Amino acid sequence: MSVLILLREFYIPSLPIGGAERQALRLASELQRMGVSIRIVTGLWEWGQPRHEVIQGVSVDRHFTAWGAFGVKGLRKFGFYAYLLSLFLYLLWHRNEYDLLHCQSALVEASIGVLAGQWLKKPVLIRPMASGRYGDAKRLRRGRDIWFQDFVVSTLRGVNAIVALNLQIADEMVSLGLPKDRVVFIPNGVEIEPLSKQRSYSRHTPMSIAFVGRLHPQKGIGTLLMALGRLAQERPDLSWRLKLAGTGPIEQELQIMANELGIDQRVEFLGHLDHVDTLLKECDCFVLPSLSEGMSNALLEAMACGLPCIATDIPGNNNLIRHGRNGLLVTPDDDQALAQAIAALAGNEELRQDLGREALKTVEEKYSLACVALQYATLYENLLMSRAG
Repeated sequence: MSVLILLREFYIPSLPIGGAERQALRLASELQRMGVSIRIVTGLWEWGQPRHEVIQGVSVDRHFTAWGAFGVKGLRKFGFYAYLLSLFLYLLWHRNEYDLLHCQSALVEASIGVLAGQWLKKPVLIRPMASGRYGDAKRLRRGRDIWFQDFVVSTLRGVNAIVALNLQIADEMVSLGLPKDRVVFIPNGVEIEPLSKQRSYSRHTPMSIAFVGRLHPQKGIGTLLMALGRLAQERPDLSWRLKLAGTGPIEQELQIMANELGIDQRVEFLGHLDHVDTLLKECDCFVLPSLSEGMSNALLEAMACGLPCIATDIPGNNNLIRHGRNGLLVTPDDDQALAQAIAALAGNEELRQDLGREALKTVEEKYSLACVALQYATLYENLLMSRAG
């Protein structure tokens, strides 16, 4: 069985690596271990990147994007059209080298995959990245990416399977007219940290709080800073330090905000980290104040480390976290509730231990990478059998 995984962007040197990219690489590596042939296909967006390379044992092909490779202002959209055309031609030219297409989004490039699959009579699945205000459906409805947005949505309706990370994603795809009977629920997967059960839940002084992810409005980091600013005012007895791992477009804005709140000396901007597990092992809790998710890889990684987690009560997060059992959930954009949750963890070692151990147990039982890869391999086989029949 040979599968192509399609992503618009994949491991671009000048950009932060997104969750969809990390998840695709992990899944591809695990599927290859199980005997599935995998290749990741993406655009060549930066001059000097290799057209072909192997990353962590997975073959990656990058194809022509014209001006997209140079980032020339005013011509980037035409580079995007060139990317779509070259993707379609790539899929036709290499048609004898794969059996199935796996699209790691439900955006424009996924429609190209579906169109090519229909022409070549090959099954295609799409996996929307997120739900809510920053989700795939919302971006499709805005219609700003390309001129033929209606055609994109109508093409997606011919997909053979829709992999939904949460119920809201499924509902949003169905609302676009995609067939409900083709929705399959498969979560993201994560590798289990072998030493997680040996974690100590004694609190550091100052308490070490971790966030991992893109520094982007979607992640709600401003709310986290306001919550900590509130704690600095209302709980001067509580010492803490926030460690932000990641880069993104609002990094400078967040630095200014931390300064204005008077907490800049207690907030560390760590930039991109190749090994976030090292950070997670050193911290007392993990906070994900996001406004929109599919299923957060960062949250899964923190849970797999046995770390007590606080997350916003949104689809994706509340699929993983059961409030008070394996983590804490708070209302999005509510800095007061978030401050209270952080203070609760800070003052209760037993609570940190109970939530952290239950988080690890949840991941072990439902979200191990091997289990998720097996679900994908089974889906691939079923789609191929259906097409053959």
